[in-house]
Amino acid sequence: MINTVDVGLMANHLSAHQPVIKRLELYAAHVQNQSILTILEKQIQIMKNHVNVMNQLLNPKQSEVTLPPIPINPGMTSRQSDTEFQMNNQDIVKDARFTASSMAKENFNSAENMKDKQVKKLHSEMALQQSAIAELYETLMTQMGWINQPNASVQEQTSVMAPLSTMPNPQSPDNQQPEHFN
Repeated sequence: MINTVDVGLMANHLSAHQPVIKRLELYAAHVQNQSILTILEKQIQIMKNHVNVMNQLLNPKQSEVTLPPIPINPGMTSRQSDTEFQMNNQDIVKDARFTASSMAKENFNSAENMKDKQVKKLHSEMALQQSAIAELYETLMTQMGWINQPNASVQEQTSVMAPLSTMPNPQSPDNQQPEHFN
């Protein structure tokens, strides 16, 4: 039997999944870039898998539940031509990446509060899958030139280290413990 805390957390997740899936399906129907479509389809499928897994976990007759892996070749989404849709590929990718990252954090935080070992493990795995999808979006965004994450300069790195350089180093021979600790 699953703990009440776990049931409440999963009920909250289930209520959030359906509208997110619908939004991602809307994006998939309108996106023009095949790489973006492939990642969106993977994200949609893992979210549908997550709904199925949570429903299985909530079923008192179900004992062992496994989370399917991220699909390699997701199915094709039907494409629509809607002149009212006002988002470009970059906006879709940024929102979908944010969604995957948020879902990963939500799943991980929930897993930390869950009591049942199987429920906790599966939600940690769900978090890792969402994180992997967010990384796919980030890689694509970098390839498309939509994000630029500059490296820190040597001066910036050194300035962060400066306050820490005054801390004693436990491996240093100058940092001997008093006799009564040895």
